[in-house]
Amino acid sequence: FLITRMKSVATAALVALSSRAMPTTGAFAPQYRPPIGTRPKGSIAVAAATTSERPVETDANLSRSGHDHEAWANGYTSCTEEVSPTVLEFPDLPSDFPVGTYYRNGHACFESPDGMRCRHMFDADGMVIAVTFDSLRKRILFRNRFVRTDGYVEDNEKGIMSRPGVFGTKVSGGFLKNLFRLDFKNVANTHVLYRNDKLYALWEAGWPYILDPLTLENDVRGEPRGHDLNGLLAEGQNFAAHYRYDAGSGNVVNFGVQLDPASGNTRVDLWEFDERMRPIRDDKVSFVFGGAGVVHDFAVTENWHVFVMPPAEVDQKKALLGLLGRAPFAEVIGFDREATESTVYLIPRSKDLERGSAEEMVAGEDDRVRVIKVPYHFNFHFANAFEDEDRNVVIDSVLTDSVDLGLEMDASVPVWEAADLDELSPGRYDRLTVDPTGKAAPRMETKSRREPEFPTIPRELSSRRHRYAYTVGAHREYETLSNGKGKGANGSILKIDTEEPSKSEAFAFLPHEFVGEQVFCPKVGADVTRPGHEDSGYLVTFVEDRRDLTTDMVIFDVEGEKALEKGPVARLPMPTWLPPGLHGTYVAGLTFDF
Repeated sequence: FLITRMKSVATAALVALSSRAMPTTGAFAPQYRPPIGTRPKGSIAVAAATTSERPVETDANLSRSGHDHEAWANGYTSCTEEVSPTVLEFPDLPSDFPVGTYYRNGHACFESPDGMRCRHMFDADGMVIAVTFDSLRKRILFRNRFVRTDGYVEDNEKGIMSRPGVFGTKVSGGFLKNLFRLDFKNVANTHVLYRNDKLYALWEAGWPYILDPLTLENDVRGEPRGHDLNGLLAEGQNFAAHYRYDAGSGNVVNFGVQLDPASGNTRVDLWEFDERMRPIRDDKVSFVFGGAGVVHDFAVTENWHVFVMPPAEVDQKKALLGLLGRAPFAEVIGFDREATESTVYLIPRSKDLERGSAEEMVAGEDDRVRVIKVPYHFNFHFANAFEDEDRNVVIDSVLTDSVDLGLEMDASVPVWEAADLDELSPGRYDRLTVDPTGKAAPRMETKSRREPEFPTIPRELSSRRHRYAYTVGAHREYETLSNGKGKGANGSILKIDTEEPSKSEAFAFLPHEFVGEQVFCPKVGADVTRPGHEDSGYLVTFVEDRRDLTTDMVIFDVEGEKALEKGPVARLPMPTWLPPGLHGTYVAGLTFDF
């Protein structure tokens, strides 16, 4: 039974690695989720436009990287209001901002109705935010809603934390209630995918939930455990949260991880979907490698799937503690702290694999799977990958020199209160170039050390050569400690120039303000694939004032040198507090009648 259940644990363990800096102190005021059925009903409302002034910073309690510790922790306060589709006037919305809809997913409820708190933010229930833009009439359509997973529904019906979390959140009721509990809650809190008029809420270790693109409602009674993609996903099979878009074909590529602790091997299933969300082939494609696969993200090029992994194994002692409810199952994966190398796996794209021949290709035995050793590192997220003129694979990612889950801290309080950010490894943005033939040695170049995270590029350049990547970063440049440790929090937006890093740009928010992943939206009429026009667009994201628990949406014009440093061209307060989120997508041209 343990072996079966742990197949879903491997990928989930890596979600925590995308977390940002964790404070040493912080206030927490429990806020309870809205009961099911209390979401406002009726016709679309129109809210008056408001303005928001940035307060003068007077708090001296700042980290070395320039952020307010207490404010950072306070951000993990639950959203208590779901807003039905509501029109907000947006006078500053640029006239050449593209019509479309921005969706973002993220953790948003950090305790159960009885006050049982999540141990880790990644165990919190997912909430999807949607913003539809109408630049002609200078307004947007806003809505937010918790994903009605079966765990969310059960929590509300019983008034307790009904299921354990992969990252250590316990079931209400004490020790005995947590014994042998492996029915982990699918929190559907990591990403969203829009395809074939459907919106999918994704989580690493389970099936996706299908939401209505306008109302964000889902049929939890009809599909309590999520959607099996029309029979594609078998029992216990996972659908990862980090899919990839291939700009060349227009297809979406994704994977799922299955860990078999008995054999010590990991299988990675690979799928590719057309514009109707139909698999492009009816046979199975997968590869197998030795060790525990902790895969949160990957990349694709024209000819390759790209995975990068540090050596890891199943820790049997921690697995037993997890069974007894004494440790998070996310700690089951034990990393080799003495290792000097990580491994790049290059697997041919589905179009290049002979039908019926590509199930469970074994790395190290099947020549189609290229295995390349590189200097040790751990990839948080990939920005992109592409093939250069010499057919080398160029991989841009955010990485660290060690893996820090933050779960070894004081378990009596949530990790955002317990962890010391000076004990965590800082991230950087690196470019790794590998030769698929193995003839040339790998090359690694660092492009930014300002604590970059959540890297994005224009969708139109995914799997193609790019110059600029957009990430969050620390509030300011800072020095790490003598032991190489020390993180910053996500208080700025970076425009990283991968060709001339000295020309990279940054815009920093106030010390108590924090920013999430941004998405790139090409300007109306712009072609970002043309040379010299790659940055012809806007970035859109949310900024949280974690002192006052308010959230603004901001838009940056990033076209041209120093454009980002001028600050947002538009900023609009949101109608409710939106906690820090994870990943999102912009669907150009998707509008609704409002």
